[in-house]
Amino acid sequence: MAETEGAAAAPFEYRTGGDDDVSLHRIGTNGPQTGTIGPRPAHVLFWLSDGHAVVTADTGDRWEVGPGRPVMLSAPVAYAFDTDATRMTLLHLTPSFLDAVAARTSDDGAAGDPWEFVQPEASDIRLEPLRALLREVTAQILDPDLPESDRQSVNRRVAKVVLSTFTRSRADVENRLRRAVRFVHDQAADDITVGDIADAAGLSERGVQDLFRRTLDVTPMRYLREVRLDRVHLELQARPARVVVTVQDVARRWQFMHLGRFAASYRERFGESPHETVERAGPGRSHRD
Repeated sequence: MAETEGAAAAPFEYRTGGDDDVSLHRIGTNGPQTGTIGPRPAHVLFWLSDGHAVVTADTGDRWEVGPGRPVMLSAPVAYAFDTDATRMTLLHLTPSFLDAVAARTSDDGAAGDPWEFVQPEASDIRLEPLRALLREVTAQILDPDLPESDRQSVNRRVAKVVLSTFTRSRADVENRLRRAVRFVHDQAADDITVGDIADAAGLSERGVQDLFRRTLDVTPMRYLREVRLDRVHLELQARPARVVVTVQDVARRWQFMHLGRFAASYRERFGESPHETVERAGPGRSHRD
């Protein structure tokens, strides 16, 4: 499971199977183990066959784990553990593979930084389908002669159930939203798409649409339009004295190419036309064309 300390003995049993996306490791030991497991390339789902364990994340979160309870160790998180179990199973899942499955099957599809997962309570009913699937597919994953097409099918089944069992942490969602919002503000003058915003957040297009709807109650493109309207409003208000302000040029600088729709959106947001904003700002000249 990790580097061990103290009186921990080397495993007396070790079986492994799988491929680069999903691999399974069965470990038997001679006695108690204490140690750490640092950030790693893969997420690790583990469960004990006997004994108990105490797992503590670098966030301070702590779980007491009994036999048969699947626990997810998120790839970017470090953990300390203390266990008296003699038999345990570790299922490694690469973030890139989970990303790919999530992008095909869920509005939360994501890519980029490894996710951090929320640990369900031991009594959470969502763990039951996962337990049943793990009992079913463990021998298949360990089978070196499993046909490649069957292995890929098993891998996808495992990934889908894992994603339905362990939700992403709120901090992860907030970080993705923060990246998306920063990108919109930084690139508002450019011709950007939903796909560009999704890439910046490390999400699929469906995932970034869902993220904005759930957290800001707008679509990404509606949010972008509002940012651009705010930039036009500020620019029209802040022009230097005696400088000619061409509303059309300012609007087009912020990617508003249809001036009629732009004027309607501007009035809806600010309660006045762009030219009224210019006139209200004080001395100076403005052109409507």
